[in-house]
Amino acid sequence: MKKSALFLSVLLLVFSSCSTSVQFLSKDQSERIHPDIEWKVIQSGNWNGKAASINILDVDMNRFDGDFALAWYRDSLVRTSEIAEARQGIAAINGSFFDMRKGGSVLFLQENGIMVAETQDRAAFVNEGAYAVDTAGTLMILKKAEDRDWSYSPAFRDILVSGPLLIHDGELCTPERIPFNLNRHPRTAIGITDENHFLLVTVDGRHAEAAGMNMWELRDLMESLACRYALNFDGGGSTTMYIRGKGVVNYPSDNRKFDHDGERRISNAILVIP
Repeated sequence: MKKSALFLSVLLLVFSSCSTSVQFLSKDQSERIHPDIEWKVIQSGNWNGKAASINILDVDMNRFDGDFALAWYRDSLVRTSEIAEARQGIAAINGSFFDMRKGGSVLFLQENGIMVAETQDRAAFVNEGAYAVDTAGTLMILKKAEDRDWSYSPAFRDILVSGPLLIHDGELCTPERIPFNLNRHPRTAIGITDENHFLLVTVDGRHAEAAGMNMWELRDLMESLACRYALNFDGGGSTTMYIRGKGVVNYPSDNRKFDHDGERRISNAILVIP
């Protein structure tokens, strides 16, 4: 069985265990937007009692010869789609937490070997992990060391801190029992699978057609996608996935309509560069 067929079969099995009705938004159930990148869209009528709308970009890092770029703005707010178009990305998702009034990351950020932002928000749960690319171009998800804060490292090209950490080295992490984690919201997450696929995931919410997920549901979703590592990014109205030639493909919530027009301006994003 091909990997894509196996992947979809596993998803159907997972969703059928907690859903009375599962259907795919696209007729073909998935679409290849690049020889090494598959886009999957899932809509469940009953994910733990509520509707769900999920977009997944699956990048096969064993074959993909492009790059992953960390784009950021120090003191301005820009839509994810505009960032991707300006940087010629084939796809993009919103990144980590930022100052919603004036822009700029509120968590540690290092790009192209240069420290861009120090940690401002010291809440433990948003500092648990980081998206990182080392100097050899290897993408990974890091876990914060208990005895020190995030700081500049010459071993890495890019570091973008976020949290909560959902899965680390195959072990499920336990989210802190706070409203941010307990309540259902739109969510954005990244994951790395055992087969070295990089997953970029958005979960829509705050709509009758898509209720969002709490952090345990998001963690379980990433586990069902075979992630060995997984990390939560900024969610809520920031949750956005863009694909070149298709535009915004999820249902951002900032305009309170179940359409593709409610995109929030943000300060950093992860881009897939072909």
